[in-house]
Amino acid sequence: MERRFRIANIAPLRRSDCGTKSRGNSWQHVLLPSAIVGVLLFAGSTSIAADGDLDPAFGVGGVVMTDFNNSTDIANAVALQTDGKLVVAGTTYMNNDFSDEDFAIARYNTDGSLDASFGNNGRITTDFPGLAAVISAVVVQPDGKILVAGGAFPLFTFAGDFKIARYNPDGSLDASFGIGGIVTTIFPGDGSYAFALALQSDGKIIAAGTDFVDFHPGDMSNTDFALARYNPDGNLDTSFGTGGKVTTDFLGAEDDVHSVLIQPDGKIVAVGSANGASDYYNFALARYLPTGILDATFGTGGKVRTDFGNNDLDIAYAAGFQPDGKIVAAGTTVFDLGVSQDFALVRYNSDGTVDTTFDTDGRVLIDFGSFAQSAYAVLIQPDGKVVTVGYPNTESDDSDFLLARCNPNGSLDQTFGVGGKVRTSFGDLNAGANGAVLQTDGKIVAVGFNPTQKESGVEFALARYLATSSSTPTPTPTTTPNATPTPSPAPSPTATATPTATPMPTPSGTPTATPRPTPTPRPNVTPRHRPTPIPRP
Repeated sequence: MERRFRIANIAPLRRSDCGTKSRGNSWQHVLLPSAIVGVLLFAGSTSIAADGDLDPAFGVGGVVMTDFNNSTDIANAVALQTDGKLVVAGTTYMNNDFSDEDFAIARYNTDGSLDASFGNNGRITTDFPGLAAVISAVVVQPDGKILVAGGAFPLFTFAGDFKIARYNPDGSLDASFGIGGIVTTIFPGDGSYAFALALQSDGKIIAAGTDFVDFHPGDMSNTDFALARYNPDGNLDTSFGTGGKVTTDFLGAEDDVHSVLIQPDGKIVAVGSANGASDYYNFALARYLPTGILDATFGTGGKVRTDFGNNDLDIAYAAGFQPDGKIVAAGTTVFDLGVSQDFALVRYNSDGTVDTTFDTDGRVLIDFGSFAQSAYAVLIQPDGKVVTVGYPNTESDDSDFLLARCNPNGSLDQTFGVGGKVRTSFGDLNAGANGAVLQTDGKIVAVGFNPTQKESGVEFALARYLATSSSTPTPTPTTTPNATPTPSPAPSPTATATPTATPMPTPSGTPTATPRPTPTPRPNVTPRHRPTPIPRP
């Protein structure tokens, strides 16, 4: 089973600051190493507490690590409960067997300790018999129930389906939702995967991701934006699209949703990327009326594409609404003929036009001096400042948690970390941040993974940072980090990674939430190859 992280894997070209305009292309693979020597944690200055510093009141020096079963455990998303507890979701698997991944969720108290009232000492897993299963998004309902979205598949993501699960506040599956707490949604193509999740004010649920319409190994494939809306009981809402589902094509090639937002007026904004034969990957947005019809007042016929230059690889992995209704999308862009890759941000006006008051052309690049840098989460503070969170997948000791904060005009905020940027290292091997959330007190929690030299292997990793804002934060729309799967039959570069499939088998039996088993020794984690698109001339 391969997982999509869309970052470059070419030798680094180091730079030092924030810039705009032109670039090139490529993707990455994430290496989960088997050993880590020492632990070094740092963020910003250390003499006087400042925005961007690790919060010493959280875990050990601002950091928390969690093992499920001496297993490989990767956190992809985080949500904040009304009581301040953190729900972190992702995947877990044993002995390097990617085909047997399970949903994994942990809940933490406000000090970073595991919440013993949730599951088995704060942790639960959900198995889908015979399938690999990964959570990419999590949302907490007002009643305290927990919604997650992702997919389950027989090896390759393209052969699976949307999977939505709901858990009671104690971590047990909610039997009133779908079948035994699980909902499976099948789209018209070869398969599908849910990257994003959002909750409407009326309790209806929006899941969004990719419909793998048609795949051709090593050649241009066809995938579409895919959205589904569910009633609170998990049944598809037939008033939305066709039977509760909507698909959207941009250029006849690879189109993927990585984040979904709901406006106060009920309109739905899907954010991701669109690829075409002549225009390669661009940031892509689509806005829908509450009925699922494209909103003709947004962009061109409801759709928007944004290129950073040179028709190269630009992918949005996360998005958020500003208090004034503007949209900030964040992800990655590859340039300099594929040897440079930075955090990439675009701000849009409410009609889908690029907001040129944001760094003069609406686009911002942020460079931490590493290679293969991608932002997988974006948080909007009430004062309009923009926080981006991600990591550089360099497969080396500079693959760390990366955070940056921009002022409302797009410039780096010099009061955050060092020159607006923060790097947190967990040691001399590669960790990474896949998601983040803004607490009501303004603090920032980033989640992801960290390899260790212990038998526990790769663990959930959380870090909390001090931050201030001019007013009290309000909930922001759900964002979706990237650490999510995608198929690849071979590690050789291809234009995209979405193979054609036979329809996926239905899991035998109802998935169940399982308690954490007794730890047993496991071998060290070995590299897991990821697809890498070839540079376009």
